[in-house]
Amino acid sequence: MTAHEKIVFQRYIKKCLPFYSVSLIYFYSLTVGTITVVPLLAHQPFPTVIEYPFDVLYQPLHTIIYLKQSICGFFVSAHLCVNVYMALLVWFTTARFKVLAEQLRMAVNVYELFECIKTHQKLLKYADNVSIVVRAFAFTTICCSTVGLITLFLLVLKEQSLIVISWALAVTVSGLLEVFMYTWPAEHLMHTASEIGHVAFEILDNHYFVKIWKCLQIIIMRNQKLIQISIPCLMPALSFNYFSAYLSTILSYFTTLRVAILENND
Repeated sequence: MTAHEKIVFQRYIKKCLPFYSVSLIYFYSLTVGTITVVPLLAHQPFPTVIEYPFDVLYQPLHTIIYLKQSICGFFVSAHLCVNVYMALLVWFTTARFKVLAEQLRMAVNVYELFECIKTHQKLLKYADNVSIVVRAFAFTTICCSTVGLITLFLLVLKEQSLIVISWALAVTVSGLLEVFMYTWPAEHLMHTASEIGHVAFEILDNHYFVKIWKCLQIIIMRNQKLIQISIPCLMPALSFNYFSAYLSTILSYFTTLRVAILENND
């Protein structure tokens, strides 16, 4: 790795580190709070409200059940953190495209352009593989977040204690963070990958050699297809537009269900 590549990767690390670090801490803090604070404030024996068909207040059964629910909570937090690693994989792909764009700008002869073409072809295949892997995790996360958010909204519709409302808001923030941590790098990946074609087009206007034209035209033609994280007929391309549409859809579902519940109560 050259010094210039290190600078580019370091720039992306500084850009992503605050958000994803806070997300990791938040996921585990939510579990720790549910385990330690909720039972005390809600006056319940366990972190979650579960009814058992037998007496659970005597030892060591009470401790065993408490530990079991606590461990399950940490498993959930660990599963949420897997999405962070998937998102960072997309950021790594974006950084590699950014490095290639800088190398393409600094190319001074046909041989360096040939190397950029080879690197571009490898990166396109790598980005396709990353998209195939990440989209499965993203689709599962979005589905779970959607169902969870709607369920929490229905829970808040009824009169609840301040503890339940606070916990519901905390989980809602967690669900939105999960969706945003995919849409943010996916948006940057689309723009950074398409930047290769713009750089090649700029160089094309400044060179008049036929060999260089052919090299640049290959890059421009291969760059016509956008690199998107999507699933045909199931999940649109992840982007900021998708995230805003997702928020609007969630609020629409909540409003519709709220009206239906109020009409039934009347």
